Amino acid sequence: MKARFFLFYVFLTNINPCFCQKNDGITVETSQKYFIGAIKYLVQSQSDTTIQGKQYQGEWEVFMELTEPFFFLGLKQKKRDSNCFTISAIHNFLAEMYIADTTLQLLKPTISKAFKEIQSFRNNQRFNFWKALPPQRDLKLGKEPQPIQLVRRPTNFILKSRFVGKTTNVADDADDTSLGNLASLYHNKIFEDTLSLISSKSYDEYIDLNRKNRNWFNILFHGLPNSGAFLTWHWTEHQFKYWNKLRSALNGAFVFVPISPSYPKAYKPWIPFGANEVDVVVNANVLTYLAMTDQLDKSAGKKGAIFVINELLKRERWENTAIYYPNSFHIHYAVARAYAAGLTELKISCETILAHLLHSQKSDGSFASSLWLNHGDLIQSTAYALHALLDLQSKGMKVPKTCIEKAIAYLLSNAKFEDNKVSWSGGVYFSGGTFVRGIMVWKSDAYTTAMIAKCLQKWMFLTK
Repeated sequence: MKARFFLFYVFLTNINPCFCQKNDGITVETSQKYFIGAIKYLVQSQSDTTIQGKQYQGEWEVFMELTEPFFFLGLKQKKRDSNCFTISAIHNFLAEMYIADTTLQLLKPTISKAFKEIQSFRNNQRFNFWKALPPQRDLKLGKEPQPIQLVRRPTNFILKSRFVGKTTNVADDADDTSLGNLASLYHNKIFEDTLSLISSKSYDEYIDLNRKNRNWFNILFHGLPNSGAFLTWHWTEHQFKYWNKLRSALNGAFVFVPISPSYPKAYKPWIPFGANEVDVVVNANVLTYLAMTDQLDKSAGKKGAIFVINELLKRERWENTAIYYPNSFHIHYAVARAYAAGLTELKISCETILAHLLHSQKSDGSFASSLWLNHGDLIQSTAYALHALLDLQSKGMKVPKTCIEKAIAYLLSNAKFEDNKVSWSGGVYFSGGTFVRGIMVWKSDAYTTAMIAKCLQKWMFLTK
């Protein structure tokens, strides 16, 4: 199979196909053309140069956008950003495609350059969303520390106030730590290296048990106190001597007041609102990492994470279940991915996911998230839904062939063409969470294209 695919790949890379602008049916041959075009786009769109504080070699273009004015963030703006989440996710999609088909040799240099850049977000074996950079402005009313300390912040997004400058200096988190260590796992497999990986014990240091604080979003939309699930931030949250829901409400309401325990301190890692969170997508991503590194049986947080996912998905309140992932189909993607990685305990949730996907698909094959999010975010929603359908099918669930083919047809009909490259317009795959879930968002054509390419490859292998 690989030999035949490689010959076809060599053939395609030496011609300049039109890629069938008008779709004439979803076949393996048609999908291969789009797949190779997407690979070319991802290889050629990777940054080759570093401009310190602006962009970095090995990453892909991603935009951080404030879509509406917000009282402490200012007016609308859209700026290029460098962050661990994006480059790690794209790296991991490419690595998975290469591991599935090692004839894709042109991916190895691209994967290697991306992995090198991912290390710039590393803090021992944990990872941060942003790089450590000099602050954009003074963060103290008095004398600044000398030499100036580095902080975690966006590369180009303008932070005018001291308050906002302090809030972006976030702590290391479970999500980026999982993505970064998964990248190390793939690096070891592809390049025969022996890099160490973070252990389940490090995640178990931050689980939702016996806490004297809770995040208001969890209280309002989730419930489930003392769930035992994994917490988002790998940092110590504020502990009240006597905690109750009123204290959480006041803590969040007075985040701007310096005497509030949730107020960010200059040059200190910050947990939003001073209270750690339980996020269903973060928990699914941690479980995926632990499954792929054979650490599930050692994990104290596994049971709680499974409980939270199963309980929240049973309610089917897709809109307010994930804190940092406003596209509701991101939940389907993340949980189905964990199930495919070996979390058989998530079968009941995946049955719910499959039922919802079959019910939600539109006649043209697309899926739509909330209308307030990027006008339904059709391409990104469909990519997430398709990835979930393929993962569920790979584990033996009865996914109708027509649902998958209609989703693929929709995505192919919305592809963008430039020379012999194929890409898709990036949708929302991350947000600032809570109050700014729908207006502080991240988009990347490369992220969306890499996910769709992975779906096409998986569909072709399952079809053959």
